[in-house]
Amino acid sequence: MRRRHLFAAALVACCWLLPSAQTKPRRAETNSLGMKLVRIAPGTFTMGMDDAPLPAELLEVLPKVMSRRPAGGDYDESPAHQVTIARPFWIGETEVTLEQFRRFRPDYQGDAEYSPYLAGLSWNDAVAFCEWLSKKERANYRLPTEAEWEYACRAGTKTPFSSGMTRPAPETANAWGVKNMHTGVLEWCLDWHGLYPAGAQVDPVGPAYGIAKVVRGGGLDYRRVSGSGPQAVRLPMQAPYFARSSNRAAVAPAFGSSVAIEGAHPIGFRVVRAPMPKTAPLAYEPPLWQLGVTQTAVGVTQGPDPKLPRYRMRPLFPNLSGKPMREVGWKIGLPPGLGTKYHNSAVQACPNGDLLAAYYDSPAEEDDPDQNVLSLRLRYGSDEWDMPSPWPDFPDAAGAAPVFWNDQGKMWLFWGSPRLWHGYPFQFMTSTDSGATWSAVEFPLFQNRIGPFTPQPINSVVRGTDGTIYLPVDGKGANTVLFASSNNGKTWFDTGGRTGGRHTTFVLGKDGSLIGFGGKNTNIDGFMPKSISRDGGRTYEITRTDFPPLNSGQRPSLIRLQSGRLFYAADLHPSKPGPRNQGAFVALSEDDGKTWRTRVLTPGKIDGTDVRVTTVGYVTACQSPNGVIHVVTSHNQPDIHIELNEAWVLGGDAAESPPRVGPESVREYRETYPNGKQRAVWSAGVADDGTYVLHGRHLLYYENGRVQWETVYGAGRKVGTETYWSASGRKKWERVFSLDGSWLWRVWDDNGQMTAESRWRGKNLLAVSKPQ
Repeated sequence: MRRRHLFAAALVACCWLLPSAQTKPRRAETNSLGMKLVRIAPGTFTMGMDDAPLPAELLEVLPKVMSRRPAGGDYDESPAHQVTIARPFWIGETEVTLEQFRRFRPDYQGDAEYSPYLAGLSWNDAVAFCEWLSKKERANYRLPTEAEWEYACRAGTKTPFSSGMTRPAPETANAWGVKNMHTGVLEWCLDWHGLYPAGAQVDPVGPAYGIAKVVRGGGLDYRRVSGSGPQAVRLPMQAPYFARSSNRAAVAPAFGSSVAIEGAHPIGFRVVRAPMPKTAPLAYEPPLWQLGVTQTAVGVTQGPDPKLPRYRMRPLFPNLSGKPMREVGWKIGLPPGLGTKYHNSAVQACPNGDLLAAYYDSPAEEDDPDQNVLSLRLRYGSDEWDMPSPWPDFPDAAGAAPVFWNDQGKMWLFWGSPRLWHGYPFQFMTSTDSGATWSAVEFPLFQNRIGPFTPQPINSVVRGTDGTIYLPVDGKGANTVLFASSNNGKTWFDTGGRTGGRHTTFVLGKDGSLIGFGGKNTNIDGFMPKSISRDGGRTYEITRTDFPPLNSGQRPSLIRLQSGRLFYAADLHPSKPGPRNQGAFVALSEDDGKTWRTRVLTPGKIDGTDVRVTTVGYVTACQSPNGVIHVVTSHNQPDIHIELNEAWVLGGDAAESPPRVGPESVREYRETYPNGKQRAVWSAGVADDGTYVLHGRHLLYYENGRVQWETVYGAGRKVGTETYWSASGRKKWERVFSLDGSWLWRVWDDNGQMTAESRWRGKNLLAVSKPQ
């Protein structure tokens, strides 16, 4: 009898587990909008770049106008890792159509270029549609997670495409019945973009925060090639490499279409019907330069005697001594995505005294889709720049032309995306805590249609006497446009006029006029143009300066100093035609640029080695509250940070001796979190040259009370051992400094295993002992 009961129970269990003709789930169904939804069963797959290197025919995207793609995929496709989708979900057979979206917004115009599918809307709009559809259908509609998207796209395959090594034709269903994941419009996903973890995941939902939302199904950049008509524009977003199952792109969620810009971008979306996964998002990891930023403005006006000439140099970037970044740099602790070609500088002093710098960073050619903006910080009182981090980055959309601006304590970051399809002249973020945290990325809302432009902001932002913000951006050809905002960035407008040159840099004149110097590939009688507007950029008086013209790879910098003088920096000669790398100069003007006193930038020492300033390239300058002028170079080899003051420009000789700190000047400072817990403890003093320098232990804490970062300084230089820990107390990396000026860098993974060890001197890599 007992056996019969056990058999019956087992039979019931089997009937429950095995689908019958009556209980077998449907493979597809259609909702009230006519959307066909395909059921995707649970399963496990490998997410990310496939093991086999990509075939050569996929890597040659646009010969001569774009660098060859990496055989191992892009930096953000690794590490490949196991992902389990634990629950079934329903996904749109195709992308949402324009007709379906108009049921939500009847007045939405869209763009016939992508018909019948919808494109050109923001991630925020896509989410709003899903919320509307959920209420209408009384079901859970949302965007697919990135993992769900790739799982449905692969349909059980491990090849670049669900169809094998070549891309399927449009409207071809994969093995699971889903269409157009390798063709057609690109698609928003639910997740913030971030680097993959190494371990296995179940129903991942991406990081808790970021600046860009994942886009799948293609790249975001375009390239123009020779010819006319349709053949004049080639779209990498349609190239097979960018349409692979593992390829990732991303852009800020506010990226939509603008009435001021003709056409629409190519991003649409498809829906998923399923509850949200219950998985917690991964912790967001800010870049190094945003960590441990103290907010107390200690000693920010403590500077050297302005009567004594000052001239110093320091390196900005790591130098791998010819070793490749991808195979060496990323493996020894430098962040994945960092490249080796830096250009188009930005620098600005923060309210807390720190300096922020940014460049565009390319792995190969300029405007490569893997090009990003990198940023780094020089902490006030320290003699060493933090290692750079790729930030902000829109993967598969080249970033360029960063500009930092300190607007009476509020930091702004502007930058452009020169090849982003139907992109804006610029995008921007703001910070009220010296760059530790930033607002969401904003795209300018224009009041009307704007004139031709090139999405490359220039290195100066000014406020007019009436409070209007003016941002110069390259026009089309040899001119510059001023975009302006009279309501602190809420809306913008094209001022209408155009300057006498590309890359024109601006200051506000003492009389309220807008004074611009530049620019590239233009001259008046062999001299650089000067453009002055007295009507807010609507018209310009264009005359010549006394400075040489500039050409490819060159841009001047013009700022107003605390003394009231103008400060100017540029190369001595145009890069072509004519002599190259002939040096650079700086200049001061007492009369708003009518007359100048100039001085050639002389060689300086970095780690005991003489460094000659052959060019300053796309140079940028700023002045700290303590009176020191900072110049960062571009296309110099290596790029450098120069500190100088007006006394040096006017002809004095600077002392070369290292600073010393008297013990009587050293003080301890503390900073707490809003809840009263200790946030930072550090010691600093005044050096014999009058500068504020970190001196002694510098401790930073997490809110849970654990130590985050410990450094020991001696007169601004790091000594002893510097260590960084995770919030759980696990050591992440350490640097051990030797008396001979070299230092050892060790890196650990999340399991406590040391993964990298390398030896450096300054920013120069000497040797790698691990990994081999």
